[in-house]
Amino acid sequence: MYNTKMRISTLLLLIVATATFFTAGCKKDEKKTEEELITKVAVHLTGVGTGFDQEFTAEDPEGDGIWNVIPSVDIPANTVFNVHIHVYDGDTEINGEIQEENKDHLFVYQVTGANLTVSDLTLDDDGQPFGLDSKWTTGAASTGTLQIKLHHEPTDKNAADPGGEIDFEVTFPVKVQ
Repeated sequence: MYNTKMRISTLLLLIVATATFFTAGCKKDEKKTEEELITKVAVHLTGVGTGFDQEFTAEDPEGDGIWNVIPSVDIPANTVFNVHIHVYDGDTEINGEIQEENKDHLFVYQVTGANLTVSDLTLDDDGQPFGLDSKWTTGAASTGTLQIKLHHEPTDKNAADPGGEIDFEVTFPVKVQ
């Protein structure tokens, strides 16, 4: 009798332990965020003291990293601009989510050829570069490109190559005129 009770107790304990193991193994990582499908990136420029106010929108409707529409960023020479980036998943702007996770994101701007300087990137909650907003300054007339990348979980926000995954990468032709 004692042996039978012992076997039943052991069997019940084994069933409970197995159920607990499988239940715990099925929990989702609550810290992981849902990956967005970035389909549009809009660059909004406002000229300081000039009345210039324009938005340039690159589109990747499939979200596959192949930008079907990339307009030329044609901007006046010798001008300072306040710049804000808008990022979309379909028709939904996801800036709020990116801003909430600003310590895990970094916008990187690389100018080639054009007489354009990008500076004053906004900072994340830890005082490190984030870059959703920035200041652009143009010089004399020129042409070139501006590549914008959004890094997710960069390993070093101050490095030339900050690492992490690339959420999007788009290169705009630039004409300073």
